Amino acid sequence: MVLRLLQSLFSITPKSAGKFDPDLIRAAIERVVDGTDPRLRMARQYRKQLWNAVEHTIEYVIDLVDQMPSPVEIGRHSFTTDPRLRAFFASPRHLQETLSFNPDLRQYRQRLNGTLPSDLYAVLRMQRTEKTIFGVALDGNMIRRDVPQTIVNFDQHQIAFLAGSETKTRREIKKRAFDHLIEAALERLSAVRSQKQQLEQQRRQLLQKKTKLLKGAHVALEPLLDSHAAELSNPVAIDRRLREIEAELSQLYADSATIDDQLVSVVATLREPEKHLCCNQVSLTLDHMNTLVAPGSSYNANTLNFDEIQLGPNRRVAILIIRFPSADILPQPDFFDEANRLLYLGGQPRLTTI
Repeated sequence: MVLRLLQSLFSITPKSAGKFDPDLIRAAIERVVDGTDPRLRMARQYRKQLWNAVEHTIEYVIDLVDQMPSPVEIGRHSFTTDPRLRAFFASPRHLQETLSFNPDLRQYRQRLNGTLPSDLYAVLRMQRTEKTIFGVALDGNMIRRDVPQTIVNFDQHQIAFLAGSETKTRREIKKRAFDHLIEAALERLSAVRSQKQQLEQQRRQLLQKKTKLLKGAHVALEPLLDSHAAELSNPVAIDRRLREIEAELSQLYADSATIDDQLVSVVATLREPEKHLCCNQVSLTLDHMNTLVAPGSSYNANTLNFDEIQLGPNRRVAILIIRFPSADILPQPDFFDEANRLLYLGGQPRLTTI
């Protein structure tokens, strides 16, 4: 039920702040709570505390996805006309295999009982890496060697969020982006809980030190239990150490997270979604070998523009919303025939079916 309501939520765009259906915002809040810690419902007025943050996150996600460029036509014919595709893929065959042989397409085909629409929409994701090498460069009429050059590679290609329309693909991106921000809130909670566990362990250690210190100083009834117990050797030093331990314990108690504190943490994450998810436009000028050159250079190069999704501080993926004809999809390979072909090439007897 919540998922269906969220689909409705991301199918509309508010005309102004606060124009979402309240029932849909409540559903989104419940999804946040279920995705982080259901015990947050024990906090006082948890819905009221989450309302503005959740609404802000939804508006942020909608704006983020709606501002992504229109789908790129991708296929065998566009490989020669779009320099981005020549930079992203090694060959037209590589492009076709990426579109054809991926788990998302197989699952999508199963949902549709094998019948695909004439045009498919999806998100193409890739990992961009850069590597510095020493190569040859032309400087006027002179050839220079051992010139530092940056090679840009795109790998780990994957197709995701397949649908029969651009609207459905964008809606799926919005849902997944919203869930990513819920995961970010959960990671923050987990970090707080881990810190709390460390503090509790430190608290136990301090209590053990305090117990050992008191016993070693022979305070309380130790002199009655042990006739050889000595008097306090340095009462001032022992008292100072006890005060230090008590101060550390007080700080631990103050730092221990409660349900209310955890709710505040979730709200803080959702109030600043840009810290955990953002989209940046990348512009690179590359030659035919994917070597980075300066814009306006005399080299034969193309300037490529595409988006990169930044997931937290350290993760980023290059993405394109794409459109391609289902007729370009290659047939699924017959692994039995392929095994026979390899055996035949290797001079081995062919496999037979029973």
